[in-house]
Amino acid sequence: MAELVPIPLDLQLRRAFLEFEREGKIFDLPRAKFVRGVPGIDFSVVSNGHRASTPLGPAAGPHTQLLQNIVLCWLGGARIIELKTVQVLDELKIPRPCIDATNVTYNVEWSQELKLEQSLREYVSAAMFLEILKASGLLGEDIPATLHDAVFDMSVGYNLEGIRSPRVRAWLEGMKDASAVVDELRTTLTGRFRRYRDLAFPTCISDTVTLSTFHGCPAQEIEGIVTFLLTEMDLNVCVKMNPTLLGKEQAEHLLHDVLGYHQIELTDQAFGKDLKFDNALDLVPRLDRVARAHGKQLSLKFSNTLVVRNHRGV
Repeated sequence: MAELVPIPLDLQLRRAFLEFEREGKIFDLPRAKFVRGVPGIDFSVVSNGHRASTPLGPAAGPHTQLLQNIVLCWLGGARIIELKTVQVLDELKIPRPCIDATNVTYNVEWSQELKLEQSLREYVSAAMFLEILKASGLLGEDIPATLHDAVFDMSVGYNLEGIRSPRVRAWLEGMKDASAVVDELRTTLTGRFRRYRDLAFPTCISDTVTLSTFHGCPAQEIEGIVTFLLTEMDLNVCVKMNPTLLGKEQAEHLLHDVLGYHQIELTDQAFGKDLKFDNALDLVPRLDRVARAHGKQLSLKFSNTLVVRNHRGV
């Protein structure tokens, strides 16, 4: 299996700046494709206490675990960027390809390619790259200052034991205070980029996290994870709600009768232990009270993957 190897920050900067000066592109995205906003219209939103210049952004996936892809998201107008879900099991053997997107998109769960320490360094590097890009003036008026503000949203999974483990705790703390990594990466800025060593890089890369749970994660497990993240890790939390929330009959009706995806086959196992809608109605208000009591925000995301039978044998 091919290994995913992050490219160091200094090399990414050299490539991007030279490419823009010579070809008018950054990571192959032409200047004409950069999102510039609309003069006189404010698209900004507040996300967990932070200003995001637009409400747009990618969901967590393999595409949001590398610096160059995060930068491309930003250039394309994304300002709420959900980073790839991390977990304590970070040396997985992933079948390739792990995503099939011919029409309906199918993916392999647990698709974390980087180790936790690599992920931390990559996300810090991406945040620093964007600060250097903004400070450089390279883009001129292509992207006005009113469109500069972005929010990085962490994503963790998949059970309470893994999330409470020392390594995941350390990763979360490292994202909240990345001073050590920032200081280390400053020393790698050489040549034309040396002048950015003293830039006021943000050391809090993120203080908000989206919880991704496996299908079959019961209500009490979700409650334990969210309570831990709110109270012990001092984070704002968004909880992904799986499509199984609706029950198999309703999910099949929507997929087959409403949307026409008759080829998609659901399994009884996917719905057996997963959170039910009635349970969610009890759970969410309790967690919201915990969040408010600790000065944090709780939000919900009603879109996530659905476990289905691999009828194509891909």
